[in-house]
Amino acid sequence: MSGTVVELKDGRSAIIRPAVPGDAEGITALVNVVGAEERWILRDRATWTLDQERATLAAADGSRSVFFVAEVAGRISGLLNIACGQWPKNEHVAEFGMSCLPDCRGQGLGTALLQAALGWARSAGVRKVTLEVFATNAPAIRLYRKLGFEEEGRLRGAFLIQGRLVDGLRMARWIEPARSGND
Repeated sequence: MSGTVVELKDGRSAIIRPAVPGDAEGITALVNVVGAEERWILRDRATWTLDQERATLAAADGSRSVFFVAEVAGRISGLLNIACGQWPKNEHVAEFGMSCLPDCRGQGLGTALLQAALGWARSAGVRKVTLEVFATNAPAIRLYRKLGFEEEGRLRGAFLIQGRLVDGLRMARWIEPARSGND
């Protein structure tokens, strides 16, 4: 399957590409691994069937939403989903969520996924990209800041993680849509 090949810091190669319905099993496995850590993403496990995941991936046609996957050695090792607001008053804003398998963290995979998402957002006419992250997720916050995201708000005690109240950070980055050659 085609995509953009990136070299990770440890020398492995990753392919960044839009997800297809056939990726449902790999995505579910990734969510279950990361979710079981109980500290990085909202879900502790996948709660959908493979058919539901396939339908979700098929519906993300790239016009208003897209899922990007990162394959490392043939395994889905990273996932980023991004979707525009569904109403006229917020359709210029896209929100994303992202996760990577433990052995790929700190290797540049998250950066590559997020750069693919920002490129898609520009081409889709998005003006602002947002996210919410646990305030305890320092590696992710560093990545988002490195790529120009700024904190816009804090939701005190919004999450209960392993018996502890954790704040949620709302972060955002304004982007300029791609310009045509005639601008």
